Amino acid sequence: MSIINMQRIAVIGLDTEKEKLMNQLMDFGAVELTDQSAKLSEEIWAESTSIDEDREKITALEGQINRAEQALEVIEKYGDIKNPLFKTRRTVKKSQMGHILEEKEKNRNNVDYLLELNDRIHTLTEKLNKLNQDTAFLNPWVNYDLPLETTGTERTVIFTGILPAGTDTAELGVRLEGEIETVLFKVVGSDKDMLYAAALTPEERQDDVLALLKQFGFSQITFKEMAGTASENLERIKGEKDVLEDEISKTAAEIGAAAGMKEGIEEYSDVLAISLDKEKIRAKLLKTRKTFFIEGWVPKRCVEKTAAILDENGCFYTFRDPLEDEEVPVLMENPSMVVPFEAITEMYSLPDYHGFDPTSIFALFYAVFFGMMLSDAGYGILMAAGCFFALKKFELEGMTYKMVKLFFYCGISTIIWGALFGGWFGDIVAVFSRTFLGREAALEPIWFNPLDDPMKLLILSLALGVVHIFIGMGIKAYMQIKEGKWFDAVCDEGFWYITIIGLIAWLGGGTVNPALPKVGMYMSIAGAAGLLLTGGRHNKGFGKITGGLSNIYSITSYMSDILSYARLLALGLATGVIAQVVNTMGTLFGGGTLGLIALTVIFLFGHTLNLAINALGAFIHSSRLQYVEFFGKFYIDGGEPFDPFRKKTKYIKLED
Repeated sequence: MSIINMQRIAVIGLDTEKEKLMNQLMDFGAVELTDQSAKLSEEIWAESTSIDEDREKITALEGQINRAEQALEVIEKYGDIKNPLFKTRRTVKKSQMGHILEEKEKNRNNVDYLLELNDRIHTLTEKLNKLNQDTAFLNPWVNYDLPLETTGTERTVIFTGILPAGTDTAELGVRLEGEIETVLFKVVGSDKDMLYAAALTPEERQDDVLALLKQFGFSQITFKEMAGTASENLERIKGEKDVLEDEISKTAAEIGAAAGMKEGIEEYSDVLAISLDKEKIRAKLLKTRKTFFIEGWVPKRCVEKTAAILDENGCFYTFRDPLEDEEVPVLMENPSMVVPFEAITEMYSLPDYHGFDPTSIFALFYAVFFGMMLSDAGYGILMAAGCFFALKKFELEGMTYKMVKLFFYCGISTIIWGALFGGWFGDIVAVFSRTFLGREAALEPIWFNPLDDPMKLLILSLALGVVHIFIGMGIKAYMQIKEGKWFDAVCDEGFWYITIIGLIAWLGGGTVNPALPKVGMYMSIAGAAGLLLTGGRHNKGFGKITGGLSNIYSITSYMSDILSYARLLALGLATGVIAQVVNTMGTLFGGGTLGLIALTVIFLFGHTLNLAINALGAFIHSSRLQYVEFFGKFYIDGGEPFDPFRKKTKYIKLED
């Protein structure tokens, strides 16, 4: 339960040794290099050094990686590959890296091959889309018998175009016949939006006809380079589409047959990514004509190994402790059972390097709170079993591993609390035995049923809340004492301990011992007096009094924080009540075969929904109790994660 101590490292080395050193540091994977470009704003650095960066090489590598990723997307799209529930990296031994590097050129050619096939599909698809557009364009004209290239005769003109669907074509026809006698007008097709029409008129009257048609919303269209009737063109297009679709299918099948290239291309992409990281890290180095300079951070426990690497490469280097105002990267260290709960800390924000990592302390509380809120052993069994299967089946890493392992522990906690409270998919045992077996049978709670005695659960919830908050206050006091501020620890946390414990004894201690209320009264008065007298100690003049009063007023905040833990009762009861309602609904069809089928369907649907909703609620509210009530007492956030220079791969995991 600690934040690992860091050391600041500064290195000067010969340019001839740089490549070897960077490879060794990358393999070691325990040194974070920091950007040195800001130093160039100082004249002494700007005169003698420059950034060691090859932008063209970086751009070329990024382009190659992008092409590799595109090729993998092509395989994913057209290959018959089943994606697993969790995507994991394949383990590759370091001894295999030589073979992967040898296959680099082959895999590059495979990438080019797949992208050429994909480009072919795109080209064919564009042609097919154009033919589909032509089909949609021509379909309304299928009853138009004239060749599409015909726009008139020696003395006549043919107008083809569209009218709005609501056009009064009868009136249009009357006006054409009345105003222009020698005209032939016909609607040849329609759809929900448009009417498709043609008009034949003498050449000398074409302007008059067109003007009248436009009064009714007519828009003229042409058939460009099409020849023959609409039906003939549709038949031709259908044949061309069949050919294109066949070519697309064959090309897609060719890509599918190349799905075996996937692993090689993934390895190729990761090799390129490693090379890209090596190039990008050079932007954090400064160089002269013959030397280079780097700075960074290294965990204190890794200093000796780092020094050995630097000595091997003939470097001059120094290590030192962080300065008070330096931004130091954060690397947390916790026992293996606690590591999954780091996910909760990371989702909030990493602690400041000079702060405190509470993960190992709140881990137990988080699991307990989650289990109390879900509080059904049946749900816990499903959750724990599912997570256990995922952990055994897949080589999970990073945040995915932490979250699955976290829910596994929370599932175990839910089983325990469910057994204590008597929740096994609600009261399904009692409901089933009563409905189908004609006798009463139930799994009794080991401790008590919250639905029968909610007050006991409320008291338990608030008691856990007090302990949780007290621990948070204790961490704050520890941090103050560690900084030499022991008097602040007494005034800010010590007096609050006395006040809150006194109030609890004063208000509720009589049920334990008749003498406790009086003792509690004196304790609370003494604690309040201490808060009043010391609350404004850092202020001047009248501020000393107002500071003390403000400090006393904070009792409302503490009471509010404690009452927040009543959500353990609320969510725990919600899970149990909904589970019982689902079971009751399942018995509405009575016994017999029909009733059993109905109960099974309602049971599966209802309990799945209840598990999903209340597991989400338990996760959110357990997190909230940590973030607001617990972290709020001491937590200093804003830490940046330690990000060492190492081989970062997406598809393969190098065995170390």
